[in-house]
Amino acid sequence: MPKFKNQILIILVLASVSCIQHKKKDILEKSSTTSNSGLQLGIIDTIYSKMLNQERELIIYIPESAKDPNRKRKQYPVVYLLDGRYNVVPFVGMLKQYSEMHDTKILPEMIVVGISNINNESRMMDFSPTTAGKPKQFGGGSQFLEFIKTELFPYIEQNYSGAQHRTIIGHSFGGLVVMHALTKHPEMFDNYLLIDGSLYFDNNLFLNNPTYSLKGKHFQNKNLYIAIANTATYGSNLESIKKDTINANKYVRHSLDLVDQINYSDTNLNMGWKYYNNDTHGSTAYLAQLDGLRFFYSWFEFKEEHKYRSKFFVPETSDDHFASLTKKHFNRVSQNLGYTFKPDKNWVSSNASMLLNYHKFPEQARENYELNIEYYPNSPIVFKDLADFYLLHNDTVHAKKYYTKTLELENNPNVQSILTALEN
Repeated sequence: MPKFKNQILIILVLASVSCIQHKKKDILEKSSTTSNSGLQLGIIDTIYSKMLNQERELIIYIPESAKDPNRKRKQYPVVYLLDGRYNVVPFVGMLKQYSEMHDTKILPEMIVVGISNINNESRMMDFSPTTAGKPKQFGGGSQFLEFIKTELFPYIEQNYSGAQHRTIIGHSFGGLVVMHALTKHPEMFDNYLLIDGSLYFDNNLFLNNPTYSLKGKHFQNKNLYIAIANTATYGSNLESIKKDTINANKYVRHSLDLVDQINYSDTNLNMGWKYYNNDTHGSTAYLAQLDGLRFFYSWFEFKEEHKYRSKFFVPETSDDHFASLTKKHFNRVSQNLGYTFKPDKNWVSSNASMLLNYHKFPEQARENYELNIEYYPNSPIVFKDLADFYLLHNDTVHAKKYYTKTLELENNPNVQSILTALEN
């Protein structure tokens, strides 16, 4: 019989209840004692919420670079993922593919915080903004958002290098939390991803109630992506759904009404949407998460870099030099994220090597090495890279200058030997 216990792909270890306010268990450490430990997802953590008067489980994914002291960034954008246990595994798989793989790096590396539900009854209470006439079943949405805002945000930012650049993702009934935050507390998140949301709740609350609707509100620098699943009856299309009164079509109809409401209102909201004609309520989630993130971070991919993939590219002006394009791009990324976001120094160095050896642009290579020093003035390796460049081109004066600077930052016997040989 297969040993399924030790060969599961993802290990999710339930955190036991105790009086400690914050506990975390590194799944890697937890499972390393077995020979078949499976694929480690990240960290199971718990936080005691005074606002909710209960302990809540968190499933937290940490980007690969954050585990390396030489590559770790000071801050990472954070995705707050509702229905954490249901959604976190496919979401993290997708995010790793598009943010950490070298050939598809079109999204920033991000911390993922999956917020688990206690049970279905708790989910209904947490996600609903109003009681809808059933106070024992619904109406805890404000307290749940307050927990996220006043307790969860500070905890993630203090303990996991989380930035204040935040995304919230809610599917189905979780979409109510997305809309509730957007309409009542828009400052909480930068990006709002609504996946086939339950907009029928409480007599179409977010479409008809002035307190909760988008009408008359302004959302500067806020982004909303609306994913609509094909839950309509056979033979229906978007135009017919807008006009009909078929009860089964109400889920699509309400989402289309929301799109129209935004399009015809002066909200300044940056909205994208898509009707997933070939997908159901469940299958739409995975596709929408990728599409939503690509919409939110359309500015992250360094598309100008593609020019240099051709060996025959010749820049017309200095503005088309790789270092200039790099600096311009990462300044724009930093502005959009709200904090300084620098390229990885190994990436800058490898592109300098590419410019030198592939394109035969030595001056551009030098510019890249100098840019690396500008980004990382306290890193000895970037000074050594530039010194090696000058030595390769027989410029011993500059080579000695930058080898000396390298030694000021780090005692390196190999560099000392090179410098001694140059001075003799």
